[in-house]
Amino acid sequence: MARYYFDVLNGKQFERDGEGFEFDNLYAAVQAAARLAAEIGTDRLARSDTSHVVIEVRDEQDQRVCTVTASMTIDRHDKLPRTYHPWSA
Repeated sequence: MARYYFDVLNGKQFERDGEGFEFDNLYAAVQAAARLAAEIGTDRLARSDTSHVVIEVRDEQDQRVCTVTASMTIDRHDKLPRTYHPWSA
């Protein structure tokens, strides 16, 4: 098992992971980072925030091994009022 750290650029705020997570291999760590980015993005979308989510994955030697970026762009082509959010109740 190897330990990987997920540093999150959350909007303009950088959150350095000091604990990390253990995975069997880099592939498993990358998949977990992708899921985490999707979860953060989903939470943001519920608040009408479509900014990028960036996760820098570091290994035990503090080397960056992967960057996962999740983003969403909404191009409006209708005349719905800005307060309309079909994904919220």
